[in-house]
Amino acid sequence: MKTNEPLLISGHQISPIVVSSAAGFSGRGIFLFSLLFPAYRELMRVIRKTNATILTKSSTYERHIGNSRPWNPFTWKFIQRFEKDGLLNAYGLTNDGVEVNARAIAAACRAGYNVIPNFYSQFAKGQTLAIAETLKAITVYLHHLGHYFWALELNFSCPNAKEEIRKNMEDALACVAAIRFRYPHLCLIGKISVVHPHKFAQELIDAGVNVIHAVNSVPYKMVPPDGPPSPLAAAGGGDVSGGPAFDRAARYNSVLRRRITAPIIMGCGVMHTYDADVYRSIGANAVSICSVVRLKPREAVKIIKRSAA
Repeated sequence: MKTNEPLLISGHQISPIVVSSAAGFSGRGIFLFSLLFPAYRELMRVIRKTNATILTKSSTYERHIGNSRPWNPFTWKFIQRFEKDGLLNAYGLTNDGVEVNARAIAAACRAGYNVIPNFYSQFAKGQTLAIAETLKAITVYLHHLGHYFWALELNFSCPNAKEEIRKNMEDALACVAAIRFRYPHLCLIGKISVVHPHKFAQELIDAGVNVIHAVNSVPYKMVPPDGPPSPLAAAGGGDVSGGPAFDRAARYNSVLRRRITAPIIMGCGVMHTYDADVYRSIGANAVSICSVVRLKPREAVKIIKRSAA
């Protein structure tokens, strides 16, 4: 028996379990993980077979070099294990830019993966330029993805960017309004953070967002609020995902559900099937998984198969 039904948006479906960022920039899988770990390869096979929705890692308009760089082992410290089943990261948006990533997403879609792109608008460049780049990015997605491009996730939650995410709310609302004016039928998913006030979600919906995704991770200082300094303090402290962040994220999402009626993809800290059940019990329309894909791919398979059974 299915534990949840797909989320229906304008004739399209978002699966009950959504794979968020852990399938890379293309949605087809992280190459090194696929090369080295048979369990991850099997997981990607299950994701394709069950038609699970994939939200990619964030693209920026142009190529961006952040803290962690896959080609430089000295920067791998910016993604590290945290406690028993968590990750601490200050990745910093390293990516090849929307043109390269859109082509890879298109190839993944043609190969049978159900992929929705994720885009990060760089408001540190100024609101006008950031919105202009976002609109141009959409034309790139349209060009390469064609009919596969029906939805876009807008990442307003990245903890490792130059701007403070609590201060980007006005920019985010202006960006959503501009997209909605230009593309009235494009499904927009707004990805928010625990540091955003709950009212921000409703403001995004009023501006034109269709679905809220909450949340991705929790700032280190909020996980053990009186704990030791972060190992990544020099990079702003980083954010925690996986098991150690679950309780904080679930509390945020429980309040959020009472504040808005729009669909919510709830996530952060889902490491077992019962974690997904907790989110469903507080009103999730879909549940996202991320760290479990990297740390416990066999458990991720169980979560997806249970939902698709």
